[in-house]
Amino acid sequence: MKRCRFFALNGSAAMCAAWLIAPDSAICQDGRKSAKLSSEVQHCQSAKKGPGRMLCKEANSSGPTHLSQQPSVETGTWQLNRTTNPAGGPDTISISKIADAARSDHDVAGLMLRCAEGATTEVLVVLIEPLPPRTHPKVTVSAGATTTELTGSVVTPGPLVLLPEKASALVERAWRSIPELAVAISEDHRSLHGVIPLADISTAMRTLQSNCLK
Repeated sequence: MKRCRFFALNGSAAMCAAWLIAPDSAICQDGRKSAKLSSEVQHCQSAKKGPGRMLCKEANSSGPTHLSQQPSVETGTWQLNRTTNPAGGPDTISISKIADAARSDHDVAGLMLRCAEGATTEVLVVLIEPLPPRTHPKVTVSAGATTTELTGSVVTPGPLVLLPEKASALVERAWRSIPELAVAISEDHRSLHGVIPLADISTAMRTLQSNCLK
């Protein structure tokens, strides 16, 4: 069984990006991680029609998707992705990190950090199933002993929850010194929880910012 979690970009870019840990990848060859990776890759089997299933197939190919100028590359334990804007605007550049499947709800896929205007970084929680459009779920972020209450915005199309600018400030400083981030999302009668490891985030952020400048 193989499992992956997928990452969808917002409607303005109309793009998608995926991370599939293939059985022949260098990471999977590390015996210490094989059990965890098997759990992550298995999610492909449960992806329904649409972006999730399509992205699993595309990520298993040797090249980039037809919407991407460049294939995704790994930066530490994060993945850097650059996708083109079909409307001719700037490329969308982001790094993504898969959630800890053993400690996260099935619908929490991971974390995405994305280049934004003014040399800032957008922070998005990626879900498997989208929340209702135009809603503003309550997001509780626990970073070590510090808990922050935020109001997110559902980005459509795509199962993304965009966090406010306060989260952008946290990822620039406080989140770089902690091993993991715990996220809880509450909307109406639905509650989701996830844990995202933050190893290599400083290296990944430097890579992201250098690509944002380009």
